[in-house]
Amino acid sequence: MQDIRVRAHAKINLYLDVVGKREDGYHDLETVFHSVDLHDEIIIRKQATTGITVYCEHSGVPCDSRNLAHRAAQCLSDEVGGIGGIAIDIYKRIPVAAGLAGGSANAAAVLHGVNQLFELGFTQDVLMHLGAQLGADVPFCLHGGAALGLGIGDRLTRIPALSDVSLLLLNPGIEVSTASVFKKLKFSLTKREKTSIIIKTYVEKGDIVGVGKNLYNCLEVPVFSQYPEVAALKNELSTQTGCYGALMSGSGATVFAVMSDKDTTHRSESHFKNSVSFCTSTVTSPVGVSVY
Repeated sequence: MQDIRVRAHAKINLYLDVVGKREDGYHDLETVFHSVDLHDEIIIRKQATTGITVYCEHSGVPCDSRNLAHRAAQCLSDEVGGIGGIAIDIYKRIPVAAGLAGGSANAAAVLHGVNQLFELGFTQDVLMHLGAQLGADVPFCLHGGAALGLGIGDRLTRIPALSDVSLLLLNPGIEVSTASVFKKLKFSLTKREKTSIIIKTYVEKGDIVGVGKNLYNCLEVPVFSQYPEVAALKNELSTQTGCYGALMSGSGATVFAVMSDKDTTHRSESHFKNSVSFCTSTVTSPVGVSVY
């Protein structure tokens, strides 16, 4: 086998609370992740020349060692003392710097794909451990489906995934720096309104009305104060027919709605598609990476 094709699925946070700051500069989180069908496509090829090359036509994606996908391939190569040349082509569908873990999903896809292509034999647990060294969201992107995340988001407890739940994702074209959001976060302003146990229970039951009513993200406070247009977009999304609840994902600026069915989702998509930078309907996914 000379190449492998992997789908790198985006994630949303149905619940996100920052519960403390760590000495290493990271923050301790309590979050409920869910994979969605929106995905980038990654083609990984063996190449005769040594080293790692990355191609991506998106101007906002670096094609050198700053790219998490590049770093993921290098990580595996280092672990086994070298595996020859690797070419990685990234075809973006997930917006960049949007709170959907696009870069982390690409890294997860490369860890998964390189492991298979070169028959390295690493277990999923080992890949997730290596992924945590690359980025806090990488372990979940490998894990996929739904999970409760603790620590920096890397301590995962599996939850039964929601089956084919309709979602609408919108982004006003703002790229938000995760580091800047956490820097502005004031714990005195992030009163915990809900607990992850509540939404975890609704996810386990498959109760999408309950999920929609209990969405929560403490990072909305600093993001909305800096980018009021994101708050306005969430509010407008919340008023759409069939919307059970809307939330900003991760550190933004993407907002999503849990919708009642695909018909109402498509009607809302038509409403927004000409007024925002990114608008797509999708559904929940049971996987984070998949070979195709």
